[in-house]
Amino acid sequence: MKFSINKTLYVIFTFLILLFLIFIFGTNIVPLKYLILLLVFFVLYDIGLFFLLFKKNKKKNIIGYVLGGLIIVLMGVLFYYLSITMGFFKGFGNNKYKEENYLILVLEESEFDSIDDLTNIGYTTNELSNIDKALEKLNSETDIENIKYDNSSLMFEDLINKNVDSVMIEESSMSLIYEQNEEYSGMFKTIHTINIKTEIEIKSEVDVTNSPFSIYISGIDSYGSIATVSRSDVNMIATINPNTKQVLLVSVPRDYYVQLRGTTGYKDKLTHAGVYGVETSMGTLEDLLDTEINYYARVNFTSLEKIVDALGGVDVYSKYSFTSSQATGATYYFSKGYNHMNGQQALSFSRERKALPGGDRSRGENQQAVIDGIIRKATSPAIITGYVKILNSLKDTFQTNMTDTDIQKLIKMQLDDMASWNITSYSLDGSDGNDYTYSYPSEKLYVMIPDEESVTEAKQMIDKVYAGEKLESSYDKEASDVNDPVHVEPKPEPEPEPEPEPEEPEIVGEIPVITFDNSTLIMTNGQVIDLLSGVVATDKEDGNLIPTITLENVPFTDTSILLEGTHTIVYTVTDKDNNTVTKTRTIIVKLDLNNDGIPDDDSSEFPNNPPDKEEFPDNSGEYENPVEPEFPPPVKE
Repeated sequence: MKFSINKTLYVIFTFLILLFLIFIFGTNIVPLKYLILLLVFFVLYDIGLFFLLFKKNKKKNIIGYVLGGLIIVLMGVLFYYLSITMGFFKGFGNNKYKEENYLILVLEESEFDSIDDLTNIGYTTNELSNIDKALEKLNSETDIENIKYDNSSLMFEDLINKNVDSVMIEESSMSLIYEQNEEYSGMFKTIHTINIKTEIEIKSEVDVTNSPFSIYISGIDSYGSIATVSRSDVNMIATINPNTKQVLLVSVPRDYYVQLRGTTGYKDKLTHAGVYGVETSMGTLEDLLDTEINYYARVNFTSLEKIVDALGGVDVYSKYSFTSSQATGATYYFSKGYNHMNGQQALSFSRERKALPGGDRSRGENQQAVIDGIIRKATSPAIITGYVKILNSLKDTFQTNMTDTDIQKLIKMQLDDMASWNITSYSLDGSDGNDYTYSYPSEKLYVMIPDEESVTEAKQMIDKVYAGEKLESSYDKEASDVNDPVHVEPKPEPEPEPEPEPEEPEIVGEIPVITFDNSTLIMTNGQVIDLLSGVVATDKEDGNLIPTITLENVPFTDTSILLEGTHTIVYTVTDKDNNTVTKTRTIIVKLDLNNDGIPDDDSSEFPNNPPDKEEFPDNSGEYENPVEPEFPPPVKE
């Protein structure tokens, strides 16, 4: 009976060992020399189990049971790790699409709440836009008139003036418009969103363990879904030679003024290429650097934080001591030299530019330093302790066209030689400029004009990596004297200083004086009047008359009253010392339909009106010589 039980256990142990070895061979990530060692180990282990389990010795049988149990536990642990690894790799190359979100906007004050309320919609298009697909999807849902505009400025002007009910625009393009038109904030609301998914057709067949290749690393300025198109703030080309273990990181500033592939007319900022998809960014950089880019890897803010935290932090070299701004997500003080950073600190370090002497160029160097820290940590033995956590954290945090086979080959190569990599960084340079762009042609934007010498230098360095040359390393092999970034409380925004009170002009001499015979003139709308009659301006100091008097708010021309009502005329004089004084005069104009020089309502407010009839009745005989009114005679036609 004992023999039968031991025999059964031995068969089970042997079967599990064979199954595990087949699985290990199938993963294609374990180098041959390790496979041979595993095979020898398990064969010897199996032989040992055979002798222990088939001996008629209770103590040896027990040892065989324990060793059999240990091997099952060991294989279970290894199987768990390998299963997670293979599951992680299967996601590579599958996320081959880009997402565009087309917003349907209306005025915030409008009563439109859904697309069924609309009668028309405005849109713009270009060579790279997929808005035609969005319109097709919209027209399948509702009957609406499509109005095409030449540019977005005219389109939004018509929306504001209510000449069109709504507009359709891609979300990333709208964020650019908001940046350039701050007055648009709060003016519009989104009543519908149309999502368009398009497959990214970029394929590459390169033996990544034997041939040099290039990867476009794109860092998009967003959180959340990595498939959503967005402006690319990080644009880096990693040229890798697996034979020489050389990595060249070429950083291109986000505002580089380049011709987007597939476009005509205006050039554009490189960052705007990301709005049209990673393939546009890759093609544009291939044209700029005259090289082939085989792969891409897109990450966003969420990706970077997760990768660094999963690695347990990374040591990153900083060329400068500086404090990051609140705009980067958090404020930290980074010391010159190596800094041990967590995910949030690495993101803040990568996004800062205003505190750096080289601006966007220095930011690119910092981003390269973060990548160096990630590569250094990912290829070190320290990765083993956090292996499962790292793979679980990285799931769905980046997008690439590299296949699981490509990644497996690279890991197998690294495990085989455990070599360190030589990393060299280089940043393209340029000069400040302002010009029209393909994505926003209605207004000049800030751009960086490429420095052709730096572009040429980058091309030559890429050629050297492909030719198998080793470049000078940009970083120390081992990080030493590592500092910890210090969290800095952000400074409160300073309160705006009150505008200074306008200074009163210094008065030289006496202020001139204006006097009126009558401060209020009453007349009919048909009278002729000299507005300067009865007006005197003098300078007390000199006792002289000031000849020049200027008038404002005059409601008539050629001294003829045209408008009925009460008018205020402003009189202004200035003396020789530039002392100025103003005074107002009221003119009341009444209707005179009878053309007799007497206002029709014969109101008693006029001092020169005829006497009141009730006070002096007609035909009383008391007034043989009635007083004529002092009105000037009426103007004869």
